[in-house]
Amino acid sequence: MDEAPLRAVVIGSGVGGAAAALLLAHAGIPTVLAEKERRLGGSAAAYERDGFRVDTGTHMLCRGEDGPLGDVLRRVGQADAITFRQSSEPAALSFAGRVVQAELRRLAGAARVLARGLELTPLEAARAARLVAHATAMRDVDLASCDDVTAEAYAARFLPRAAAAARLGALLALPLLLPGAEASAGEALLAWRRLVRPGQQRYPEGGAARVPDVFCRLARELGAAVWTGAAVRRVVVRDRRVRGVELEDGTALPARVVVSTAGLLSTVSALVGEPHFPEAYVARARALAPQPRLAQVRIALRRRRIAAGALAGLAGGDRDGAPALPFYCLVPTRFDPSLAPPGHELLCACAVSGALGGAPAASADALLRALDGAAPGLLSDALFIDGSPADGRGDAFAAGDALAAGIAQTPGQVGRARPAVYTPIRGLYLAGRAAGGRGAGMELAASSAVECVDRILVDLGRDLGAPAPPALRDIAGALLGRAAASAVSWAARPRG
Repeated sequence: MDEAPLRAVVIGSGVGGAAAALLLAHAGIPTVLAEKERRLGGSAAAYERDGFRVDTGTHMLCRGEDGPLGDVLRRVGQADAITFRQSSEPAALSFAGRVVQAELRRLAGAARVLARGLELTPLEAARAARLVAHATAMRDVDLASCDDVTAEAYAARFLPRAAAAARLGALLALPLLLPGAEASAGEALLAWRRLVRPGQQRYPEGGAARVPDVFCRLARELGAAVWTGAAVRRVVVRDRRVRGVELEDGTALPARVVVSTAGLLSTVSALVGEPHFPEAYVARARALAPQPRLAQVRIALRRRRIAAGALAGLAGGDRDGAPALPFYCLVPTRFDPSLAPPGHELLCACAVSGALGGAPAASADALLRALDGAAPGLLSDALFIDGSPADGRGDAFAAGDALAAGIAQTPGQVGRARPAVYTPIRGLYLAGRAAGGRGAGMELAASSAVECVDRILVDLGRDLGAPAPPALRDIAGALLGRAAASAVSWAARPRG
């Protein structure tokens, strides 16, 4: 690997990696996407069971074509490649087993709902409504002033009683899947604002896996090679410059650009090696709090039980300060009924744990109790329950560590303090939930990929607004013609 060609290798096929590969291929850069698993999608993969198509992870609702996922498709001239559906039922809130069937975007006028659900006094309810109105009036750029404040501390500015601030903070932090005492208020409020605007609650037709599947298909059509079962052993670096990657089976891929979605610390310590980086950069990578593992369950129901596209809420706790369990439940079949047999329902839910050790680890059992409390008798209608491996309810498809590659969106780790998509090593970039971007879930990964590829093109001296020159596309085609031929031969080999 003495002289690396103009080729990009993307490590990982989740939403961030698939989006980066598609955008690089569209820019005329020969691209190889290497996925260690046999199926594409990372934490946005899916599996089939008993007529259900089940997301391996629990995903937040998205803005569809109006958000970063749509932005990726528009950039490559394929705006209609994915259909994003809206649910006929809005998202709902659940407090101590009581489900509030109200549109989240009307929370500013729902003082009574907040008062009952969060156990607030009438005065506290008015102050909570003022908080929502205040956050709604702020511009997105102004929310950055709240980046270094936790959601609970932000709530405490309006609710002096600690127990009330804790419950409202926990609700505000749910989009980040973190406790209110740890989540960045600026990032949490930004995620809520984007979600609750009229018409913004959408989900991909075909489930979350449809997004990386389509991104990878379009990348292939543009000449990219997409390999599965191709684990990267190391990123080859010499003189602080990327030279390519080496796969676990010994295959060498010379490349001038490598995009890792494996996470910052994994990239630094495992794929590259800490001696290649400045000490301060390594120290920063080691100091970042990771996104916590979630207790997750996927429940197949024989009939429809949740009349909402998603359910967010708090289970347990009391007004004296006993902690409540924050949980989130997506109902994919409310957006796309074809994901289950006719008349059946699919739930994908998770319970929030702390990233910094301040909150107890959530369990699948506690999550199931919360869901059954929100819809009494729900579990008696379950055909199967797949859950987190750590809770003894796991199966071959469980995704208990699906978010391990990301970093927690806590104060000091969002906005300007979030790790950059570029690194001190020339040609090495980061994408996905661990660097760049803002927001939550798939949208965070997609916005990170857009930011990452824009930076790559700038570093290559390319005009971001211009398509790849025909000559460059011809070179890309020639290079990838050889790479694709070897990829087909390599991918066809049997593996143990």
